[in-house]
Amino acid sequence: MISLMKKTVILAAAAAMVLAGCAKVDTVPTSTPANQKDLAMDFGVYVAQTKAGSAGEMNDAKLKATGFGVIAFEQAGGYDKSIKPNFMYNQEVAYNTTASKWEYHPIKYWPNQLTDNGATDGSGALSADAHKVSFFAYAPYCEPGASETAGITAISPASTAGDPTVTYAVSDDLDKNVDLVWGTSNGATWNNVAGGTNTCAEGLPYIDLQKPAINTKVNFKFYHALAQLNLTAQMSYNIIGAGGTAQDGVKITIAQVELLVPGMYDKGVLNLNNTEAKKPLWDFDDATDTDLDLVVNGTKLHENVLDAGAGKVATQPAGVIATEGPVLATNKYFTLLPREVSTDVTVKVTYYVTTDDDHLDDGYSRVENIISKTINFPNGFKAGTKNNIKMILGLSEVALSGEVVDWETGTNLENYWPKNVE
Repeated sequence: MISLMKKTVILAAAAAMVLAGCAKVDTVPTSTPANQKDLAMDFGVYVAQTKAGSAGEMNDAKLKATGFGVIAFEQAGGYDKSIKPNFMYNQEVAYNTTASKWEYHPIKYWPNQLTDNGATDGSGALSADAHKVSFFAYAPYCEPGASETAGITAISPASTAGDPTVTYAVSDDLDKNVDLVWGTSNGATWNNVAGGTNTCAEGLPYIDLQKPAINTKVNFKFYHALAQLNLTAQMSYNIIGAGGTAQDGVKITIAQVELLVPGMYDKGVLNLNNTEAKKPLWDFDDATDTDLDLVVNGTKLHENVLDAGAGKVATQPAGVIATEGPVLATNKYFTLLPREVSTDVTVKVTYYVTTDDDHLDDGYSRVENIISKTINFPNGFKAGTKNNIKMILGLSEVALSGEVVDWETGTNLENYWPKNVE
């Protein structure tokens, strides 16, 4: 069973340039001087509520725990990819839990170079060129080192001109899977001091913004750049379909799950200046087609289903039950680089059925089951989709019955002991 779910995360930013994030708050000043508040770029944040819900995914609480990064360019006439980041580079925006606000440092200010200041009485200074700011954002915030080999492995260097990028590498280690999102416009239009409007299409980056009116907010809307793959399990007890009722003294626990996902990319470069609205712009030129072999065992399995080894039922966790439950550990899931082609995923699961039985010398029976099945994802793995494989493990009782076979007719002999005579 495949479940698809798309989630967006919305971040807002104010006329004083506001960025949203949450890490290393102690490095960020807790306030802006009173005489600077109307001019500084002061970023505020709003995260839309979604139905996606898993704690490991990017949402308001997760964003506050990780923060996000911003790369910005200030250029006369507008952004043309000819310069390196000159306004902000991988600027961390952190959430100050004490002040309940988003903060960053150093504070930046909107450029005042305008060819028209919107004044009809000739007041205000003008410039020969209109200077504009373009913003690109991603989350969660990170500072990847040269030795990183999984998850977010690189941010395009500050010395490199052109569109900023984020490099991502797929990992079979659940601890290194990251919910990478990139920031875009939410489609709102707002006035700038030149007398015009700042308008960027929803789902595309904020390009060529001019100084806005006081207290105007820039709203980042974040989209998922990867596809998610998760696992759940449910028992089928003596019925066709999921559910049923198990007898007391029986537990079903999982020791290992292996997923083979063929023909996937092992790494990719995300261009933060996407050209198609709401769709990530990936470059896979340096990627290799690979068959991902994703193995989950030990503490990477959810504590409710993780097999505890040999022992009676009381030593096992709750196990797989008649209602659907998670297989992977809390807040864990696989992230895949998007590839929208029909894909066959082979799932191999090793699980045990433990039954208490006082008639046995050990007091229980423990039966190992190793089974596999191939499941087709007809549309592959699209960015922004949550995909789930639900394993329904069928279990039927060993039914015993008996009958007594009728006696067969044997030989019946007459014989006299002793024989009578006349």
